[in-house]
Amino acid sequence: MLQIVFRSHLTKLLSYTDIQRLCLAAARNNRKAGVSGFMIECGGVFLVSIEGEHRDVHGVLDRIFQYPHHDGIEIVYSEENLGRRRFGAWAMNVMFMDDDVFWQTVFGSGLSCDEILLHRTMEPVFALGLLAMAYHYACSRTKILPSPVGARPGRIPRISHMFRR
Repeated sequence: MLQIVFRSHLTKLLSYTDIQRLCLAAARNNRKAGVSGFMIECGGVFLVSIEGEHRDVHGVLDRIFQYPHHDGIEIVYSEENLGRRRFGAWAMNVMFMDDDVFWQTVFGSGLSCDEILLHRTMEPVFALGLLAMAYHYACSRTKILPSPVGARPGRIPRISHMFRR
């Protein structure tokens, strides 16, 4: 199994509703492909993990690279021979991370999610930790097991599963 984590930003800002629609479309496509994933978003900047069989993940990534609304896609982390899915509860889900109080509490005063996601070098350990923190929060709030049992592809999220922190 392969996991790829990447960062990208939108060429134009979208509303929460538009991002939720994009997430639902990605979840449907990912589920058909047998790929699971999770992403966080702030100010049009995304940090995304996708995981599944090599050819399936590369197929999804190829579609993402062709999507005209993404710009500056940067692979932050890649791991082959992953023993199990780290973000397997959903085929794709999104958590909006635009609460500056949260960022200041976690990372110190004066920082915002825009600065962390867009203007800083993204260390792989930091990226995985940030995704894991948001993912476990979302799983906890929805009462969904973070490590689903079996090989079934992740579920399609409900709008109520797409949290604003």
